Order: sequence, then C-alpha cells, then structure tokens
Amino acid sequence: MTKIFIADVSCIDIEAFLSKVSPARREKTLRLSKDDDKRRSLGAEMLLIKAAGRDDYVLSKNEKPYFPDNEVFFSLAHCGDYAVCAVSDVPVGVDIELPRVGGARLAKRFFQPDEAALVYAADDPDREFCRLWALKESYIKYADLRLGDVRSFSVVSGAEGCSFSSASYGEYLIGCCAKTQDIGEVIVINEKI
Repeated sequence: MTKIFIADVSCIDIEAFLSKVSPARREKTLRLSKDDDKRRSLGAEMLLIKAAGRDDYVLSKNEKPYFPDNEVFFSLAHCGDYAVCAVSDVPVGVDIELPRVGGARLAKRFFQPDEAALVYAADDPDREFCRLWALKESYIKYADLRLGDVRSFSVVSGAEGCSFSSASYGEYLIGCCAKTQDIGEVIVINEKI
C-alpha cells in the first residue's frame, strides 16, 4: 500500500534540523541560498525518516533518491510551505503543486493533446493544469525520467504498469503515481517533525 505524508515545513529551525538529516541532504541543503528552500529540503527528508524510519538512500543517475535494498520505495516533493513523502512497497512517485493564475496557457506546450483538452474543458483550467502537472511530475519521479520528458507520455491515457491518484490539501494539489491500484490515504503530520 502507498501512503502519502504531508507536513507544514515553514517553521523548521534550519540549524537544529541540519544535524538530524543524512550527510547528503545536509550538503544539498547548505548549497541552497534561500531559507525557505532549506526548510523544504530538510522537511522532505524529515518526513522520509518519520514515514520509513531511515535515510540511507542513494541517488540514481537522474538524482532520484532510492533505498538500494528495494524493500521500501519512496518519493519526496515540496512546494510553498509543505513537503510530501510517499512510501510504498512498490515503485512510487509524488508531487505537490500550488495552482497559479495563467498556468493553463502552458498546456499545449507541455502536455499531450488529450491532457490539454482536459485542461481547456475544465471549469477551472488553471487548477486542472496544476492537477495534471502534479500527476506528470509524479510519473517522472516514478519512472526516473527527467523533467524534459514531460511531453513524452500522457497521464490521461495512462502510463504502462502504474496507477495515478490526486488529492487536495487546502489549495495545494498532490499527484501520486505507483505500481499498484492501492494508493492509500494522505497522512497529515501536525506535530513538529
């Protein structure tokens, strides 16, 4: 089963959390210039530790983090004040996005025709664009692709061997792709991570 964890990371104490994450995450975080980016980076890994109980991951050639023993699969994402972590017993990808005014105008550029048609037919095209974008990014993470591959597949007509799910959290949209039909609940972490 796939579970998605979400937490508000806007109040993370950067200095305190640097000692709680893996050396790779610490190094990556210290290269970031903005404090908000540092909080999101640290928060994502803290969710992983809370959800999976470990942080001994390695990076693929496309810099996708994964556990080499393939006992637990996970994916991390962050946007605005939130970080998300999907954990599963099968390959998984997750993304979180905040809809932006005017996003729908990019549908023809980045989406397959069936996806763009859904955007333009929606009551709220910007929100639908964002929902589909989150699903596309979740597939990119699931399949260990690059963002440049975003137009090479459709989440509407389906990508082979996986299922898609989307959820709302306030104004935010979460997209998840997993090699299963059983994408479970979104678990909100309200306590301090």
